[in-house]
Amino acid sequence: MKGFFAMPGYDPTAYRMGIEFEYQLVDAEGQPQHWKELSFPLLKDVIAKSNAPSNDYMVVKYPGSDQRSFYLEGYDLTDEQGQLTDLHVKGIEISTPIASDVYGQQEYLVQHYEEMQALLAEIGLRGSVYGAHRTAEEYRGPRGGRGIEGWAAAETAMMTWGIHVNVSFPDEVEARLDREYLHAKFDWFGPALVLLSANTPVRGEGPWTVDGVVGKSERSYRRSFTRRPMYFRDDQHFRKEITCIDITNRLDLVRGYTALVTGLMLEQGTFKHVASPSADHNMRLASVHGYQAPLLDRHFQPVDAGALVDDALDRATKGLADHGLDTKALNALRSLAERRRCPADDTLETWYANPDWAAFLSQHTDLTGH
Repeated sequence: MKGFFAMPGYDPTAYRMGIEFEYQLVDAEGQPQHWKELSFPLLKDVIAKSNAPSNDYMVVKYPGSDQRSFYLEGYDLTDEQGQLTDLHVKGIEISTPIASDVYGQQEYLVQHYEEMQALLAEIGLRGSVYGAHRTAEEYRGPRGGRGIEGWAAAETAMMTWGIHVNVSFPDEVEARLDREYLHAKFDWFGPALVLLSANTPVRGEGPWTVDGVVGKSERSYRRSFTRRPMYFRDDQHFRKEITCIDITNRLDLVRGYTALVTGLMLEQGTFKHVASPSADHNMRLASVHGYQAPLLDRHFQPVDAGALVDDALDRATKGLADHGLDTKALNALRSLAERRRCPADDTLETWYANPDWAAFLSQHTDLTGH
């Protein structure tokens, strides 16, 4: 375990946070690799070489994952008894060990990512932190024991890569949380999270478009049909998971997303409510149109997208400050919001400067913004 932090024991007075950071793989020339090129047995051997310790709160996703912070992400194939027989690999996920703040979380992420880059290099691969694939075709997998919605969600997930933010709070704080309130809050502010993280504007032959409009987040657009922005995971001590965040190699933004989620959960002010179908519709509009999205409230009145983002950041700042938590991590998100700019806007400029997939993905292999 040399080079990795010792795992803290459970502390009922602590704030706990971590991210699931899933990314795709490219070959030595920068060409994207997907399940047809990626060997499940070979990559399992790579994962097994890592120094990441096992943690009893991690899930065993498949035989050999051993409750560690590295997983192979993909579409699992099972037999009639529900036992895994193969995995169509889409990439690697780093589930960072539990940290008490966004800076500890970042250190875990950097250490794990750099170690995995070194291990992947031994077999001619490396990670690329971009959330859509060069291919324009859809993934189609066997249904197995999945329900229709789960089947569609699993197929969609095979074509995108992103970040899930996970947080839980001291027991006394958890006891005061209203789950219905939190679900409704992230339905309302979901488009703000999309605008601050939208970063999948390129797919296939070039920019991703809907009805002739170059969109901002293909991932959030796709996932809004089958996924909610928030889930409760009580199997891991009140873990709350926010899923509508695109992958980025900018660590200042990664810090900001965890801080934003944490602060929004801790702030307890009133807000407008929307029905879940309306929330999904607003998420899709933000995914395509960015700050020009024609969002609506439940009375079909217009909602200014920029004002929604500003409100989310102000509330998160208050929620963090009221609990003595750091607010500086929100600065990078505030800078984006002030310019009414999504991360996708910078990503598009990178693409237009050199519209070549190998070069494009190569520019996303290193973590920046320490």
